[in-house]
Amino acid sequence: MKRIHEFTTRDALMSEVAARIAFALQFGIDVRKEASAALSGGSTPEPAYAALASLPMDWSKVTFGLVDERFVPNTHAASNEAMIRSTLAPAFNAGAKMLPMFLPGMTPAQAADHADAEYANFRFDIAVMGMGTDGHTASWFPDADRLEEALDVSTRRSVISLSAPSAAGTKERLTLTRFALEHARAVLLLITGAEKRVRLETALDTRDAPVAALFNHPICQPEIWWAP
Repeated sequence: MKRIHEFTTRDALMSEVAARIAFALQFGIDVRKEASAALSGGSTPEPAYAALASLPMDWSKVTFGLVDERFVPNTHAASNEAMIRSTLAPAFNAGAKMLPMFLPGMTPAQAADHADAEYANFRFDIAVMGMGTDGHTASWFPDADRLEEALDVSTRRSVISLSAPSAAGTKERLTLTRFALEHARAVLLLITGAEKRVRLETALDTRDAPVAALFNHPICQPEIWWAP
């Protein structure tokens, strides 16, 4: 089993995750005068993002991207972009930028093409991933119609659209590919609860879930951060 950064409480976990993201962003600013992070949606990372937004940073040099997005406007309650903009509002008010995936007036395929062109220019300093109890991460759902393409690093696409009947909110999704994460300087997998830890351990032992694909890189292995 891979090494896990364990914390006794979720509050402690979220505080340290915020510090880890900030460290990655500051390193990017120090080295390249700019930094970027790809963030997951969902309720689990919200406290970490809120803590991150309170930390000192030259936010005008930071760009946030999305790990994945539901195909809904950013005014919709299910929008990952909306959650990130709200939770990180102090950072955006201080000049941070956002790379959306959903664009109005486009089909999922058209939005994916547009996002792919934008995201191809970014090598994220850190990507913050989550995991569902079914073993999905990003929008790599086990029943997604283009799962194989999403996980195939030879596709050379950073963003694709896919449809997954089991996905909450909407089955139509936009997602980073495994190829896109080949360019991330660090990947952090954030999970909470005993059920998800057991599911991850099983996935890594048996390779029976999409999350296992995160660990296919021969050198850059994801950091696993967990609290009960």
